[in-house]
Amino acid sequence: MSALIPNAANDNAVAPVSPLDARVAVSFSRGILAIDNLAAILGVEKVVSPREARRQGLLPEVMLVWGRKENTQAAIDYAEHRGLPVWYLEDGWIRSADENAHSRRLYSLLVDPLGVYYDASAPSMIEATLNLDDEGFAEACSPADRERAAAWRRALVAAEITKYNYCRTPGSDALDDERALVLVVDQTRDDASVRLGGMNERRFAAMLDAAIEENPRARIVVRSHPDVVAGRREGYLDRLAADRGIELLAGDDNPLPWLKRAERVYVGTSQLGYEALLCDTPVTVFGQPFYAGWGLADERQTMPRRQQRRSIDELFHVCHVMLARYASPMSGKRWTLGQMIDHVALQKSMFRRNARDFHCVGITPWKRGYVRRFLRSPDGSVTFGRESDAAPGSTLLTWGFRRYANSSAETKSVWRMEDGFLRSAGLGSDFAAPGSLVIDGAGLYFDPGSASDLEVLLNHHNCSEAEIERARALRELVLESRVSKYNLGNNVQKVEKPVDKLCVLVTGQVEDDESVKRGSQVVSSNTELLQTVRKARPDAWIVYRPHPDVQAGNRRGRVDPFTEQSCADEVDVDSAIADCIDRSDEVHTMTSLSGFEALLREKQVVTHGAPFYAGWGLTEDHVTIERRSRQRTLDELVFITLILYPRYLDVASGEFIEPEQMVGSILRQKEQGMQMTDANWPGRQFSKVVNMVRGLRYAP
Repeated sequence: MSALIPNAANDNAVAPVSPLDARVAVSFSRGILAIDNLAAILGVEKVVSPREARRQGLLPEVMLVWGRKENTQAAIDYAEHRGLPVWYLEDGWIRSADENAHSRRLYSLLVDPLGVYYDASAPSMIEATLNLDDEGFAEACSPADRERAAAWRRALVAAEITKYNYCRTPGSDALDDERALVLVVDQTRDDASVRLGGMNERRFAAMLDAAIEENPRARIVVRSHPDVVAGRREGYLDRLAADRGIELLAGDDNPLPWLKRAERVYVGTSQLGYEALLCDTPVTVFGQPFYAGWGLADERQTMPRRQQRRSIDELFHVCHVMLARYASPMSGKRWTLGQMIDHVALQKSMFRRNARDFHCVGITPWKRGYVRRFLRSPDGSVTFGRESDAAPGSTLLTWGFRRYANSSAETKSVWRMEDGFLRSAGLGSDFAAPGSLVIDGAGLYFDPGSASDLEVLLNHHNCSEAEIERARALRELVLESRVSKYNLGNNVQKVEKPVDKLCVLVTGQVEDDESVKRGSQVVSSNTELLQTVRKARPDAWIVYRPHPDVQAGNRRGRVDPFTEQSCADEVDVDSAIADCIDRSDEVHTMTSLSGFEALLREKQVVTHGAPFYAGWGLTEDHVTIERRSRQRTLDELVFITLILYPRYLDVASGEFIEPEQMVGSILRQKEQGMQMTDANWPGRQFSKVVNMVRGLRYAP
C-alpha cells in the first residue's frame, strides 16, 4: 500500500510545510479539481492541475484519476512518465444527502492506490487487502476493528443510510405485501461496473429468469436504476420484466427498507448487493462485484483470484473504513465513518420532520431561500405564494403571527415559523441569515394563549439520562462559549456595581413584538417594566439593557429619559447579554429570551409575562398558566428547548446540524466580524443590503 495513503483513523490535518515540501496531488480532470474539500479528504496539502503545479513551482507526488473513465489514460501515461503513483477515485459508499445528486460537495470518496473496486479484471485495494494471509489481515483488521465495524454497520442499517440519501421513503403499502419478497436489481446499460464486472445483457436476462424459476411463490420485483427512472439512461430489465409480467419498481426511493424486507436479492454488480449483505439479507450474484468471492453470497460465477473467506464485518471494515475517506461538509475537516453516520442520520431525521407539502404565505423574499432549505425533504415540497395558490392537502405555513393571527376553525391547522434560540451573529432585522428556526404545528413558543409544540414537549416528554447528560454538556458549552441568540455586544463592563447592593438586570424588548403583545398583557412596555422593578426592588442597583433591535433603531420600544434616569442606575447598550447576566444577581423580564439565558447561568429569574420557560418551577412568576403542570429541572428544560424543539442549519453548506455545532458556527461568525452593531448608519444600511442580496441569491 502506498505510504502516501493517509491513515483512515487520523482526523488531524498534517502540519504546515513549505511549498517545496508540500504533498501535492495533480489531476487533469476539471471534475476532480472542482470537488469541495478534496485536499482535506485525501490528506494532502494541495490538489492542482499539472500546469498550475508548474506555475507555482510545486513538485507533484501523486496523480488523481476518476475510476476507469476512457479519458484517464493520458493522466496515467503522464504519471508513468514521471514516476508518480496513481490514485483512483470514485464516489464513496455514502455520497450525499442533497437534492442535487451530482453536487461537487461530497461526503466521502473512495481512494484506491491499486485500481478500481468494480473492475474484476485487475486487482484493487479491497481485493488485495481481503486476500491477505491471516497474519497480514490481522494487522489490517484487528478484533477491535471488527467490533467497531460491526457497531457502525448496525448503526448504518438502522438509520437506513445508502449512497444517495435524499431519496423518498417507500410507502408502507408497497412493503406490506404478505408474500415473500424477492428483489431483482437492474443497472444502467453499458455502465463501467457492468462491463468490467462480468455482466452483459444475456446475463441480466438469465438473472431475472433464475429469480422467477427459483422463487415460484414469491413476489418478484425488478428495481430500476434511478437514472433509468429519470430518463437519463436505459436499463436491461424493464422490457424483460414487462414481457414476463413481473412487477417493475421505480428505484428512486430509499433501497434499504426494500433490502431489509426482501427474502433474497438478485444482483449483477450493483452496490445494492453489498448493501443487502450489510442488512444480512441473502444475495445471489450473477456478476463479479467486489463483494463476491469471499463466501458471503450465492455466486453464479467463479473468481479464482479471491482465495480467502471473510465475514461481513471484515468486508465492511475494508470497504467503509479503510478504502473510504470522509470529510465534514461544513468545515472540510476529516471525519470518521461514525461521525458521518451520525451526520447523515441527522439529515434523515430532519427530512422526516419535514415530510409534508408546505405552502408558505407571507414569507419575505429574502428569507425564502433559507426557509426552503430548512423545510427540505424528499418526502415533501415547499412552495411560496398566496393562500389561494395552495394545493389541496398542503400545510399552510407563515412567519410568526404575520398572517392568520387569530385561530379559527379555518386556520387552526396553520404552522408557524420563528427564529430559534441560537440564531446567528447578527440581527434578523439586519437581514442576517438564520442558523436556527423553530417550526411549530400547534402555535408558537412565545404565545401562552395556546399550547405550542414546545409546551406539549415540556409537559409530556420524559428525558432519558443520556438526554439530560447531553443537555448539561450543551449548557456548559454555551456558557463557556458565551453565545446567545444574536451574539451582539463588545464584552464591555461600563460601571462597577456597588458590592453591598443587589444587582438586578432588566432586559428590554421590542414592544410591538408578538411575544410581548401575546405573552405580557399586564406589564406590556419597557417603561412599565422598569417602573415595576424599581418599585419591587427600591434598594437594588438596576441595570437596564435595551433590546438590540430597539437600540439599532429598527424596532419600537425606547424608554423615555426620565424613566431611565429615575428607575435605572445604569443603562448598558454595549455589553454582550451574557456579560450583563453574569454581573447580575437577578434578572427581570416580560418574556425575553434573556430570562432563559439567565437560567442557564443559574440566576434568579422573575417573569412579568408568560415566557416559555415560566411555569415549570424554575422562575418566580407574576403570571400563572394552569396548563403547565409539570416541574422541570434546568437540564430537562435545556434539552427540550435547545435540542428537541428547534432546527439548526449550517447556512454555508445548507446541512442540518446539531446545536453543539451551531455554537461553533456562531463563534466562527463572530471571529469573522459578521456582526454590524458598531457600524455607523451608512455602514449598517450597506451591510443590510449585502445581507438581503445574499438571502435573495441563497443556494448552497
